[in-house]
Amino acid sequence: MAKSIDVSEVYSATLALFRERGFTGTTTREIAVRAGVNEVTLFRRFGSKAALMQAAIGDAIADAPFGQVLPGDDPQADLCEVVRAYLATYEKYGGLVLTLFAQLPHHPELSGIAPTLFRNMQNVAAIMAAHQQGGRIRAGDPGRFAVELIAPLAVIGMMKEMGAGPGHKDFDVPDYVRTFLSGHGASASA
Repeated sequence: MAKSIDVSEVYSATLALFRERGFTGTTTREIAVRAGVNEVTLFRRFGSKAALMQAAIGDAIADAPFGQVLPGDDPQADLCEVVRAYLATYEKYGGLVLTLFAQLPHHPELSGIAPTLFRNMQNVAAIMAAHQQGGRIRAGDPGRFAVELIAPLAVIGMMKEMGAGPGHKDFDVPDYVRTFLSGHGASASA
């Protein structure tokens, strides 16, 4: 009988190597060694390196905490929760999404992961839309507002990884959200 594999170990090894080396630099042999499995087992289970990468990345980001926040009545509280959840996701997975964005144009075989990634941003956009309907956030494209909330956080993380900043350490979430709402709140001009 075939030995069952610990998929979480395989995914962990896959994600670590992908962040370190990108798609081309990551081999199934290295994944197998780090995960403590036979390389043939990976191909039997996933079929290809691209399918394994998509499964591992999809597993990591499908239920990202910032994509699970539900809207309430207070945009400040909701967006603080989104930002804290994003920071927790970033802390756990590091530059995974940044690496993915850099790799997607060169490796269309990874494009199947994009819908999972965008679902998280669509959830943030839905929070924006709910507060727009309640008159608490000004009119505008809620998807763009979601990107405007999250993108600076990604850049701050990227700068840290490049050695050009402190990253999210001691990040003042309430101040960040207040600043965001000062330009996007219902009283802000369009």
